[in-house]
Amino acid sequence: MALIGGNTEKKKIGLSIGVSGTHDKTKINKDTGFLELVDIDVDGEGRPIYVEQGSWTSDVINLGDIFQDFEKVFTDSKVNGSSSFAVLTRVSSNNYDWSDWVAIAEDGTIQSDTKQYIQVRVDLFAGFVTDLFFIAKRDFNINEFLEEKNAKAGSYITPKLTSNISSVEGFPFASSFYSTSFNAWHAFDKNSSTYYSSVAGEKIGSLGFYFNTKKRVAKYKLTSSSASGQISYMPKSWILQGSNDTTDGTNGTWYNLDTRTNQIWSAVNTTKEFEIPISNQYHAYRIKWSENNGNASYTGMGELDFYEYGTTSLSLKRDYTNDKELDSTWSDTGSLHRQKITRSQWQRIDRLEVK
Repeated sequence: MALIGGNTEKKKIGLSIGVSGTHDKTKINKDTGFLELVDIDVDGEGRPIYVEQGSWTSDVINLGDIFQDFEKVFTDSKVNGSSSFAVLTRVSSNNYDWSDWVAIAEDGTIQSDTKQYIQVRVDLFAGFVTDLFFIAKRDFNINEFLEEKNAKAGSYITPKLTSNISSVEGFPFASSFYSTSFNAWHAFDKNSSTYYSSVAGEKIGSLGFYFNTKKRVAKYKLTSSSASGQISYMPKSWILQGSNDTTDGTNGTWYNLDTRTNQIWSAVNTTKEFEIPISNQYHAYRIKWSENNGNASYTGMGELDFYEYGTTSLSLKRDYTNDKELDSTWSDTGSLHRQKITRSQWQRIDRLEVK
């Protein structure tokens, strides 16, 4: 704060949440203008279920050459029920190298060092209103309070195709094809007596499938055709790639997911399966080969398929009532917390001020 004529002058910067800044599992209530946690479902009685926590981060604020005049962050807020919030700041002298996030003091005093640039983050916390809820297994560790269930088995997911026409599940694609009898869809018809073949002279090319719904592929397999003369067509070295913005299997940005070299094929109707590291979800996957198994003119394959992991979920074992308060017996690692809250019991913030 600055002293002018013996009087204290407060320097204020209004942070209108919703106009600027970044939301992470938070939203602006269109009716009230308040910052709220995102609701993700309703329970059996129609009450909202909210994410456990979320945050809002302001855009960078340039305090100029009077940055030493600012020392506090104030909130117009309301805390209800089991919800709570925290306000943190971080600072920079060059808008490039930033300090760690530091929580403000109870009276709103900024605990970060005084520097020209500042950002403010609001963390919101709340409970759930449901007796039982599920989360992805990878987010939590198993402990004595959790029960693991298989929600969906893993499987190979490329549909059985009868043409190259796009379906509700997606469409096949290839960099080229020899003729309509050897088009891309023949690698996805679940019949190894037919096969895909590239145009004559193309030793480098690609073949894949576009899924209308994003998939997280865990492994894939290639199968040689039942026709003995086509063993030499099989790819020998290739890269598995994924894309989310391709529209035809050729354009767009592609990410390398797996690389294989010197894969020798010596028998018909042979399937080779390849596991890949856990990756992001992609709409399209393709095999992009750089050499085949010895054919001087063509590259092809009998079948190509992609495998998606099954879904494993965790649920609470403990028989707590809805309004049970959180207690000290919850496990620190991997346990799921719950509390009963009503629609009005979430943290609401509509404005921050740096003073």
